[in-house]
Amino acid sequence: MEQEKKGIQSIELGFSILKEVSRADKPLTITEISKLSNMPKGQLYRYLISLCKVGALEKDSDLRYSLGKEMVTMGVFAMQKTDITAKAFPYIKKLNERLNETVALAIWVEDEGPLIVEWEESKKPINLNIRPGTLVELTTTAAGRIFATYLPEEKTETIIQKELEKKLIDQVKLESILAFVKKENYAYTSEYLSGISAIAAPVFDYKKELIAVLYIVGLTEALDISKESTAVRELIITARELSEQLGYS
Repeated sequence: MEQEKKGIQSIELGFSILKEVSRADKPLTITEISKLSNMPKGQLYRYLISLCKVGALEKDSDLRYSLGKEMVTMGVFAMQKTDITAKAFPYIKKLNERLNETVALAIWVEDEGPLIVEWEESKKPINLNIRPGTLVELTTTAAGRIFATYLPEEKTETIIQKELEKKLIDQVKLESILAFVKKENYAYTSEYLSGISAIAAPVFDYKKELIAVLYIVGLTEALDISKESTAVRELIITARELSEQLGYS
């Protein structure tokens, strides 16, 4: 019986390392992880190599470690079972069936940006390499521009600055776009992927805080992104209905 209670120690140690990295508010050096996990550097180094190999951790150019994309993806599947996704799905489905366009839901991941957590395909012949678990840009995508407009500046400024430095968009154009979003309560883009357009609207919770973004992706030739269009009107109405379901008033 005692033998049955024993687990695999290496898995337990690896998980303890992941917990320490996930709880930190910044990437950690091997010295910092060693102190937090009470593990000698020589032993810890081997674990870090394996955890990076499987995508559970990532090492940056300064030799600091943070959670990797595989851990983010696993978190996405867990989040799909949470309240916002469960409550949003009927609205996503309804919009998808009404417009026959691909409809998605994105949430905000601290220090990472907009993350797709739900994706309902249209019946049209459109193939996008975007699925639940995909992180998208903040300044060049419709969903990202909603977050950039409605989230507190301290949450978005670092990511925005990085994207400006990469010259994904210039400051003046971005400010003009965010002013439009604030005024019209929706965002659009037709420049992120060639031949593809998207529109997005904010979803608020009972605290009047942005909790998610509902958005539609379609072929540029078929998806009308003007504010008078049926797609934009239906999107805004559906996002408002979902917000009310979450207690927004």
